[in-house]
Amino acid sequence: MTKKSSPASITVFLSLSFVLIAAMILTITEAARTSAQKYYMQTALNSAMESLFSEFHRPLWENYRIYALEYRDEALLKEELENYIRPYKEARNLFPMQVDKDDFSFSKKGLLTENNHLEEEILEYMPSLLAKDSIEYFGRKENGTDIPALLSEVSKKEKEAESMQRLQEKYALNHKEVEYLEDCLNDIDRFCKDAVSLHRRAQQRLEEHDANLFLHFSSTLRGKLQQLKHKVECYDKRAELLKEKVEELRSAFEAEKPNLEEDGIAAIEAQLKSYDDYLSTGGKIRIKIDAFPAQCESLIPTITAIEESVKEFNEYVQKERARRRKDKEDHTGGSHDEEDGLQEEIAAFYASTSSSWQSFSVPVYGEGTTSINKKNKRILEQFRTLGKKKLLELLLPEGKEFPDNTEAYSSPLFSAGTSANPVQIGFLGEYSLRYFHSYHKTETGDTIPYSNARGLEVEYLLHGKKSDYENLSAQVASLLAFREAMNFIHIMSSTEKRQAVVEFVTSFLAVSANPVVIAVFCSFVIGIWAFAQSLLDVKHLLNDERVPLMHTLPSWEVSVDHLLDFLNQLTSGAKSEVQSGLSYTDYLRASLFSKGILSQDKINSAMLFLMEKNIRTTVKEKESAFQIKNCLYFLSTDAKISSRHSLYHQGFLEMLGINPGKARYENLLHSDYKYKNLSH
Repeated sequence: MTKKSSPASITVFLSLSFVLIAAMILTITEAARTSAQKYYMQTALNSAMESLFSEFHRPLWENYRIYALEYRDEALLKEELENYIRPYKEARNLFPMQVDKDDFSFSKKGLLTENNHLEEEILEYMPSLLAKDSIEYFGRKENGTDIPALLSEVSKKEKEAESMQRLQEKYALNHKEVEYLEDCLNDIDRFCKDAVSLHRRAQQRLEEHDANLFLHFSSTLRGKLQQLKHKVECYDKRAELLKEKVEELRSAFEAEKPNLEEDGIAAIEAQLKSYDDYLSTGGKIRIKIDAFPAQCESLIPTITAIEESVKEFNEYVQKERARRRKDKEDHTGGSHDEEDGLQEEIAAFYASTSSSWQSFSVPVYGEGTTSINKKNKRILEQFRTLGKKKLLELLLPEGKEFPDNTEAYSSPLFSAGTSANPVQIGFLGEYSLRYFHSYHKTETGDTIPYSNARGLEVEYLLHGKKSDYENLSAQVASLLAFREAMNFIHIMSSTEKRQAVVEFVTSFLAVSANPVVIAVFCSFVIGIWAFAQSLLDVKHLLNDERVPLMHTLPSWEVSVDHLLDFLNQLTSGAKSEVQSGLSYTDYLRASLFSKGILSQDKINSAMLFLMEKNIRTTVKEKESAFQIKNCLYFLSTDAKISSRHSLYHQGFLEMLGINPGKARYENLLHSDYKYKNLSH
């Protein structure tokens, strides 16, 4: 039986085909596995980063709702990343990988204390929280997200108050110049009247042939004329100085004008008008009194010449009488004719001299003067000095302990940044009020923050002083300036109150026929009255009571008639009956907004300082070595992770004459992690 034979070439061809097809399939599979390997390694790195950042600082979160990772150095970070990536490395699967701690590097690190990282976290948290909560503002419950818009109005008033305070300080200095000028005019009038009296009395002595008394009065007259000349020169210098200061005040007013509203502009313009009117009236007076020095200069030589003539004649008479007494002693009897002749000579001389004396006149002022009650004025000026003394002792509620005056704060050693817009600044201010402690008349569970801090931290954020006493004093001074400006505008816009001021000035402070002088002193009293009411306002605020942003007639407490005994009212302890308006906390809220517009970065740095301080000293789990400058907010990590091919064998490729390449390959992977505040 015969066998059929098949060609071997067919079998070899099929075998090679199967091998090539299998190689292609394995190559495609290995390529897919390699791509999946990269995703697997990236997932491993991302997971390790998330695990690393899950070790956020617990006290910082529990007390301030801030995520941050505390670290010591990069070596520890690398070790922790290696530990967190180890489960992926040791897994028995299709994705073998190898990575050691030295394979990690950090291209970027973002500390919580740098740039705007702190406010970025806060702004992740506060808007949604405020959307759920309502805030008591102006005595009403307001939606938290509406607070920034509400703060804008108060912020404008705060800017206006600061401008008004600067202008009022300049105005107060100018008022003292007016008082000095009025005192000069009083002296000029007195010197002129004294000169007229002395001139007349000297004339009488000449008529009585009394040389000695004449010389006494004439000498005194010369002294008065010298004083008059000097006083006019002083008046001129001070009047020029006042004119320059009024020009400076007007320039300052123009510079501050953009910060002022219509009422404030009208109030300052009224003050400037009173000065302009005063200078205008003073100009007419100066024309008159400026002639006095030249007149005095011309009179003094005339008086001196008459004095010399009287002295010489008096000596001649004395010598002549001495001679005649001697002749009388030497000879019996004397000539009556000689004595009569001497008397006639004396009478003729004094008649001639008296005529010469009467031929000139001394300066006469003849204008109205101002009489200032110095005692009452000093009492009113004492109110201003209160602002430079220990206000807390005067304004804190009875029984409230004074804040500690020992150094508790220092300047932060780091400098945070900011990129917040006005709306965000409102949120940042609300965060400060919720997580930091501030002044309260009585402490309750609601007033003490999570950190259990008891210092005046919000006041420190605003003023940056070293002690609670200094920070509260600075805040009280700021409140006084704000309230004074608002009260000043209220008085100036009230016809009834301005009329009451005029009556007070004319009754208790100044008597003058010049209405312009009365107007100047009225402005002085208005400033004192506004300040007096502001003292009461701040006292109410520190007593956890409310004060209207702008007073009305019913809410105004201080009567102008009681200014002279106002301190009794201030210390009486009477409570405010106002139920609506701003509280002390509302003013803090507004101040945080206003300062944040100018320098939110400084507030951010101060908040970081307080967080570090309180975690060291006041929180439940204290950490004495905690340093917030070592807290990470984000991290950029590069990792060099190696792997190997799994679905082909190098020996087979070498057998086919193919260069298999390296058994292992590397991937340079990158991962970023930044905290996002997910508390809401």
